Amino acid sequence: METPAERIVVEKLTPVVIEILEPLGSKTSKSLDSYRIRLAEPIVIDGTEVVPAGAEGIGEVVHAKKAGGMGAAGELVLAARYLTVDGRELKLRSMELLETAEGKDRMGTVHALNVASAASPIPIGLIGYFIGGGNIEIPAGALASAKLAAPFEIAPATEVAAMAPAHELSAPEGGTDETEEGLQ
Repeated sequence: METPAERIVVEKLTPVVIEILEPLGSKTSKSLDSYRIRLAEPIVIDGTEVVPAGAEGIGEVVHAKKAGGMGAAGELVLAARYLTVDGRELKLRSMELLETAEGKDRMGTVHALNVASAASPIPIGLIGYFIGGGNIEIPAGALASAKLAAPFEIAPATEVAAMAPAHELSAPEGGTDETEEGLQ
């Protein structure tokens, strides 16, 4: 039996890399649809792998609107909700795509979509908000970053050598999320 001292706390705002496991789009997805996500890289704290890659969870399409007549842009608002770890929900927030999503306008021109964040009136954290000149398509396998919404206590899984993540993400600082700036 482990003692509480053997458990590790993964701090709030710790960055993680997730993979979206199914295609999403402003034309095909519907608001409140859920979609599957998976932890793409392990969470490593002080050389100890505390959550192995592969933990699955759920994301949510908060809002989807297909492109309309008169050049109205497609819209897609996504949120990473949680990963299931150790039989519990590891809550997530502040999702941003690491790869560029694409949209096409009525003339077939491809536009790269900028990722922004938008605050929600209910306590679900920050979400990925995409808008483009046409419909937005996010393929299965797209990678995104997210942050832990709350501290998470867990027993260490494996000792690992110091390793550089495939995507450099900054460690949490303070109690704020830098993407909240400029949303007003």
